[in-house]
Amino acid sequence: MSGETERPEREALKALLAGVERVEFGEVDVEAACAAYTEAGYEVTGTLREFLENYGEIAVGWTAPDTGEELVLAISVEEAMEVYPSNVRSYSRRLGMQAVPIGIAMETEENVLLVENGDIVFVGDAGMQRVGNGFEAAVKAFVSSTWDKTFF
Repeated sequence: MSGETERPEREALKALLAGVERVEFGEVDVEAACAAYTEAGYEVTGTLREFLENYGEIAVGWTAPDTGEELVLAISVEEAMEVYPSNVRSYSRRLGMQAVPIGIAMETEENVLLVENGDIVFVGDAGMQRVGNGFEAAVKAFVSSTWDKTFF
């Protein structure tokens, strides 16, 4: 699937991210992405398929005003497939719901997960942080640095 007319959420996300230093929208082959998830042992749900159709292969970058740190959120099937499935199963048990990797965030390359209830979660060595429910809300919280940074 390619082309802006086939990704309706793109315009809404562009408007949401107006003023952000870098937003890149790559092309996504949803069928190939779903095949990669299946091959890695993940269940391809309607939620995951819809997410990939709307938000697959997006990179957002900006400089945090409070720290000057370069922050990046990269939604990428390639990056997602780098996460060990056994780790994702462990994260899913801790969350009490199925989760799948969708990309990476920050310089520390935290894993970004899509949880079956629509939550977006960062996972790294320090633990997990819920960023927001729904991708647009999560991106807005991440860019504005307003998500609950409590680890669980």
